[in-house]
Amino acid sequence: MNFKDISPYSDQEVNGQIENLLNNKLFFKQLAKLLFPISSKLFPGLVEIYIKAKFRSSFQSVNSIKEFQSSLAPYVKKLISRTTDGFTFSGEENLSSRASVYIGNHRDIALDAAFLNFLLYEQSKETLRVAIGDNLLDGNYAEILMRLNKSFVVHRDIHGIKETLKRLTKLSKYIDQSLFKDNESIWIAQKEGRANDGNDFSDVAVIKMLYLCKRKELSFAEWVKKINIIPVSISYEYDPLDITKATGWDHHNKMSLEEINESDLNELATGLFGYKGRVHLHICDPIDYQGDDIEELSCMIEQKILSNYKIWPASHIAAKELSTKDSDFNFYDESLIDSSQETKFLNRFNGLEEHVRKECLETYVRPMINKKKVRG
Repeated sequence: MNFKDISPYSDQEVNGQIENLLNNKLFFKQLAKLLFPISSKLFPGLVEIYIKAKFRSSFQSVNSIKEFQSSLAPYVKKLISRTTDGFTFSGEENLSSRASVYIGNHRDIALDAAFLNFLLYEQSKETLRVAIGDNLLDGNYAEILMRLNKSFVVHRDIHGIKETLKRLTKLSKYIDQSLFKDNESIWIAQKEGRANDGNDFSDVAVIKMLYLCKRKELSFAEWVKKINIIPVSISYEYDPLDITKATGWDHHNKMSLEEINESDLNELATGLFGYKGRVHLHICDPIDYQGDDIEELSCMIEQKILSNYKIWPASHIAAKELSTKDSDFNFYDESLIDSSQETKFLNRFNGLEEHVRKECLETYVRPMINKKKVRG
């Protein structure tokens, strides 16, 4: 089966795709606005020329995906340094030398898997192939960058049962080939789309898709034993898109397809360059499941992600603020709240309509509620 339309770019395609980026005026215009917001307004042409020259010097001689990621790594390191107050991780002993399926909660369009890949790169381990929705991949610069960075395409907006089965089977076969022929690990979100409301729940459809191409060859129990599933839990102290997510669906419903695509690109950029506070990534124990119930396995993955989710003081601050009007939120720990942190966090939502402010605060509280439920 030919996977060219969904797979990451091959080494042979790298030079051509970098040249495509160098010829993409929108790419450098957007970078100029993000990296030099003031200068790009005063001297747009000069700033874009400067960025293009820097990009050319860093990437034009790159001839493989591995070289591209090596050239990209210093910029990722700088991005983490500038947009976070520190990146920490735990459970690194669970990183596997065998090709594995890393299933993670999904908060940011690009960064969830990028943090894991950066950790792997820093430890001189093989990076992952990353599943990404096709809503961003319509031939623009984001598609080129992501497929150069080992992303493969998950088609979302599929119509008709026959076409859906065809697309999902192809995706399932591609992932199976990645694991057992190419010896490449993959990362995929626990459900379709980001957890915009703060609820990191697993969708059984993800497991069904992974198993789809093997369902006639192996029993579910046999397949689970063969595959190595490692849940991953990532937690951001602050979400650069918290207000956007709280208001986003109303706006999306009023947008044209072109406007939605542009909005997705803007959200991608905001997620990358916006302030995130502290970030913690936990690699959970590999799944050890002997049963044959897909829903039970999906639930087990979800519980591992939730129970290992890092709760930041922002969640306690949000619960405290909500508890002034609703006693159901009266479970925060006052000892974890610093007055300066409290002011800093709550100032994010000044001037918002009350229902939007409430939704933003609840988004920070929900992970704490879900973690409490898992732990009983």
